[in-house]
Amino acid sequence: MPSIPPDPTPLTREEQALLAAIAAHEHRVDARFATALAAGVAPRSRRRGPVLLVLALVAVVAAPLVLTLAWLLAIAAVALLVVVPTALVVWSIRQGRVDPDGI
Repeated sequence: MPSIPPDPTPLTREEQALLAAIAAHEHRVDARFATALAAGVAPRSRRRGPVLLVLALVAVVAAPLVLTLAWLLAIAAVALLVVVPTALVVWSIRQGRVDPDGI
């Protein structure tokens, strides 16, 4: 790893305080990301998307073969009224578009 030359102009006290405030904010907002950033290690990405998509596709194809119409309608109603809205709220919180304290 190449050595980093020393900075010829060190940070002022105000700049150091500002950087400390930014670091504290990042640790409050997303501690895992801030720790990984400080350590220089990228957080692992989740690869569950394709697996869940395949499982959902298999379930959609196999369900009509083994379930009655009443069960299919009940599952569809629960999915539309509970699962989908909950998944959208969780996704929005993870994206940072919704404040979890405001819910």
